[in-house]
Amino acid sequence: MLMDAARAEGTPWRKLVPVEPYTGYASYHYADDLARLPVRAITKVKDNKSDPNLETGTYGLFSTCQAKMRSGIVSNRPRYIFFITKPRKGPRQLTGMYELGWWAPGSLSNRIRDFSLAAISIRFVTPEPLKQLPGELADLLSGGWRLEKRLGSEHTEQLAEYLRGKEDRTPEYLLEVERMERINQYHSSYRYPTWRRSDSWDWSEANRYLDTGPLVLGEPKKIRNSSPSNWWSCSSCDEEFESHALLKACPGCGAIATLHPLKSPPLQEAA
Repeated sequence: MLMDAARAEGTPWRKLVPVEPYTGYASYHYADDLARLPVRAITKVKDNKSDPNLETGTYGLFSTCQAKMRSGIVSNRPRYIFFITKPRKGPRQLTGMYELGWWAPGSLSNRIRDFSLAAISIRFVTPEPLKQLPGELADLLSGGWRLEKRLGSEHTEQLAEYLRGKEDRTPEYLLEVERMERINQYHSSYRYPTWRRSDSWDWSEANRYLDTGPLVLGEPKKIRNSSPSNWWSCSSCDEEFESHALLKACPGCGAIATLHPLKSPPLQEAA
């Protein structure tokens, strides 16, 4: 499935020119336990996932997931990301790939190495257990690795050709993303309850999520992706809220890159 190239051209997006011979990254993400196809964990309680964001063909634009991998991609310039997940606690499976085209400094880039990635094309297929992949690919991807794994040129080309040879089911994955969002909406009135977000993700918000904004005087320059208490505070509106991962936008006021971890949950007022 080809993405609209015009979306990612111009400031602040920059062409990601892959090194030759082409290399890749394998990337693990959480799958939604309620989904028929292993899309990201949209219904995960207090941790609704926005990546990999198939709707826009991006990674790291809206979320803080896999910051280390995204930084490595900007430095090493691979051609592909291959997606691995583990639906319903079963074996790890290969689901699809991005062919990368652009990168941009992310909204947290004035504090950490935060980059957003955009794809030229995406292709998602019938999930394939890693142990059933052909040749050396099965052992290569089934080994002990957690969130990301760099792949050499030979294995990268083998994996890309293997996925190109399978039926493209990306439209079905997109429908499943929408179905998971509707489940959230039915139970909470939000498509992404943790974000208090009623809408799906859309490319029209890209510029807002790439705006780093100025650092506020006295604001810590570095920020963690997790909070010891799972609670956060917004330096813009002072609201405190619960989330198992750092969000790029405040669920209360919508400000970008203003959240800070709390060492302990806020005191709850007596009923």
